[in-house]
Amino acid sequence: MSVSNELLTDCRKKLGNKFTKEFIEEKENSDSFIKALINTDNFDIFYSMLEEDYSKNIFRKIVLYRYMLAFYSDAYTNINKKIKLSMKYGIINIFFWGIKRVLFYLKKHKYPNEIENFLLFYIFGLEQYNVKDVFEVKGDNILFDVGAWKGDSTYFFSKRSSNNAKIYAFEPDDNAYNVLKNIKDKYNLNNVILQNEIFLDYERDIDFVSMTPNTPKIKKHAITLDMFAERNNIKKIDYIKMDVEGAEQKILEGAVNTIKKYRPSLAVAIYHGGELFMEDFFKIPVFIKTIADDYEYYIRSYSPWGGETILFCKPKEK
Repeated sequence: MSVSNELLTDCRKKLGNKFTKEFIEEKENSDSFIKALINTDNFDIFYSMLEEDYSKNIFRKIVLYRYMLAFYSDAYTNINKKIKLSMKYGIINIFFWGIKRVLFYLKKHKYPNEIENFLLFYIFGLEQYNVKDVFEVKGDNILFDVGAWKGDSTYFFSKRSSNNAKIYAFEPDDNAYNVLKNIKDKYNLNNVILQNEIFLDYERDIDFVSMTPNTPKIKKHAITLDMFAERNNIKKIDYIKMDVEGAEQKILEGAVNTIKKYRPSLAVAIYHGGELFMEDFFKIPVFIKTIADDYEYYIRSYSPWGGETILFCKPKEK
């Protein structure tokens, strides 16, 4: 039995007699994540890519949680129901997560107060972008932080790197970029290079919608990551981190040549997409494999309900 069929059978069993067979079929046919689990081999391909049992266990938990969310979709927006669902099917232990959060808030004064506390918690409290022997930023590295937002990950990467490192922080949102610039100047992040660029799959003008509330959309000129690397005479890239609210696939499509040429370690968010999120989970890994098949693949999730799930890609030693 394939992994997808095994997981599907397990998910249906856990529903028990709570719903009729007709209702289950209706839900499965209306949910893009579950339809992909039933009708595509993406899940089996992704599972076979994973390097370790720990990643495979997270994979199974994510599929179970996301399947159940389709039947209890009000948990997506209702915090009390989300906690209840996470206590039963959580991807990481919700009590562990809660304790870590409390402990982090006791020492949050150590970090820039310009950055939202919940972002700092994931970056510093859970070390979202520091996986031993897989993705460890240090030394004189060259790193692309694509989707730097207000500087949470950029600050983390800067502090872990030497003064000779080059941390390129890309943030197209003007409001966030101004906060990022202030953090760079205030905290002397001299190894950070700010870029107000927006990357996509091909060059064009777009209507850019800010993540900042009540901000009107504006025209922005998008280029590809490949174009930026070529125009700026980039000779090496050690790491690429990418969390861009669902635009990861398009940006990766415009970064194929760069990834093939420099074989950087990758950390890519795969929890966006779809009505109830997580469509990227079964799309992005399979796409990355087509352009980076000489990599080792790992996943980590930093939230009980599947948010902050990252695919780490480590180039194999030649």
